[in-house]
Amino acid sequence: MKKIFLILFAAGILLNAQDKLIVEYESFTKMEMDNITTFSDSNIADKEWQDALKIAMETPSYYQLIMTPDESIYEYQERINNQQKDEGSRVYISLGQRGKLYKNLKENLVLREANSWNVDYLIQDSVKTYDWKITRESQEILGYEVRKATAEVDSTTNLVAWYAPRLSFKSGPDVYGGLPGLILKLERTSKTKTGGEQTQTTTAISIQTGNEKTKITRPKKGKLVNQKEFKEENEKQMQKMKEMYDGGIDKD
Repeated sequence: MKKIFLILFAAGILLNAQDKLIVEYESFTKMEMDNITTFSDSNIADKEWQDALKIAMETPSYYQLIMTPDESIYEYQERINNQQKDEGSRVYISLGQRGKLYKNLKENLVLREANSWNVDYLIQDSVKTYDWKITRESQEILGYEVRKATAEVDSTTNLVAWYAPRLSFKSGPDVYGGLPGLILKLERTSKTKTGGEQTQTTTAISIQTGNEKTKITRPKKGKLVNQKEFKEENEKQMQKMKEMYDGGIDKD
């Protein structure tokens, strides 16, 4: 009887410890250089663009995920990177996605902060669902057994996730989740318009339990729009810029 009590007590501690978790992720983005369209500028050599992009692909981005079983906040973590701060270069490329992403499973709500054309937006969406195929493959990440699952987002994008059944959160990096355990590693591979591939690999590098000071605050800053409205507003600004550019060129 005493042994049973101790087992139940230990299980209770484990469940309570999982009420709030803080996970740090490291993310790399790789592209096929031969299929990258150069951002043409008469004053900047193609080699400078390619060199800057190579450095960006070798430089990790860092994110923090704070979560409870029902909600989470995923945020880019700024870190000093001396490799990219080359004063002799005119090109700087960052592949990390700024802003916060808030997710509430009970409300089926996702809020993403974004800044476009110097305007702050708050993009509202529903929680994404994926048709995950769980396999028998497994490995270990940070001492946790993780199992492999795959999903197809659309005709150009595929996912490979490694989730930890012992961590009972249906969450993961960015918008991804919906598995019977926290995603500790995610590979997202997309086909580009030029025929190449782009792969983003995001892996957990630390896990710790939160406390009463660990807060999840719903973002409120920015103009509230849905994904369609955000796209339309960007297209309008692009058209304005094109008209301004065309109007400034003398035509014979």
